[in-house]
Amino acid sequence: MGCPDPSRAVEAVRRFNRFYARHTGALHERLHKSNFSLTEVRILHELAQGRATTAADLSRNLGLDTGYLSRLINNFQKLGLVVRRKNESDGRAHLLRITPEAKAQVDALDLHVSVETASLLKRLTPAEIDHLCMAMADVERLLSPTYSEGETRLRVPRGGDFGWMIERHVHLYSGEKSKLFSEAHAAKSVSRFLADMQANTPRIACWVAEHANTTRVGAAILAAESKTQARIELLFVEPGARRRGLGEQLVAACTNFAHGARYEQVICRLAEPQEDLCALFLRTGFTPVQEGPTGIVWQRELQQVLVD
Repeated sequence: MGCPDPSRAVEAVRRFNRFYARHTGALHERLHKSNFSLTEVRILHELAQGRATTAADLSRNLGLDTGYLSRLINNFQKLGLVVRRKNESDGRAHLLRITPEAKAQVDALDLHVSVETASLLKRLTPAEIDHLCMAMADVERLLSPTYSEGETRLRVPRGGDFGWMIERHVHLYSGEKSKLFSEAHAAKSVSRFLADMQANTPRIACWVAEHANTTRVGAAILAAESKTQARIELLFVEPGARRRGLGEQLVAACTNFAHGARYEQVICRLAEPQEDLCALFLRTGFTPVQEGPTGIVWQRELQQVLVD
């Protein structure tokens, strides 16, 4: 998979920022006709929602310079928007509390923003709104260095998930083959699975890994290779969600399901060496078996419990 031109990527991000700023009104000196700047609204909103009680909390949550933040808080005090008092448990710090008058202004602003946002979304269909929400979650995921908040869970697939799985598989694992070849392979796997699912074929399963109930970060399909072998297909984890055990969770879901469905082996066929997947299979008890001149099959024996 080729690396995009860095200069084009930078310009694409800057273009998106300009587009987003125009739509949110963040280019205006004052936000939505209020008396507050965007930064001031963010500070008051953190205090109003109880997510911060000290200047240190605000600096950490919002990534603000402490000197700049101190000047804003002093101004809030002069305007009667914020009350500062000593922290009895820590004499070096002060506790901050938003006044009822300021909270009323923040609540009114929240309502105004919600009404404007709802109006913006009215021209979109439900499917387009779902697409927009997924796209925004993807932007947040890709530009976030880590997943510091929220849990990741495995769920059954929903409408739109399979198309997304094809697209992500092509993007992440095209390798030396053309993207069209990879897309055809992924589409064939999905088509076969969906046909089996519609026919109520037993002993097949699919999982989508989702972070914080909004962002899809991985997936895996388990299909039947034969009566005794189950086959893992389209297994992947997004780069930003790796090194957190999610790959192991997906493989464990596949192997546990296969064990319960009384398969004797689980395999995964790789047409090309893929370092991350090979390392994952080694960690989860699979062994490589050569298949043809370049193909590799990762195979794991399932321990069956015999009952007299």
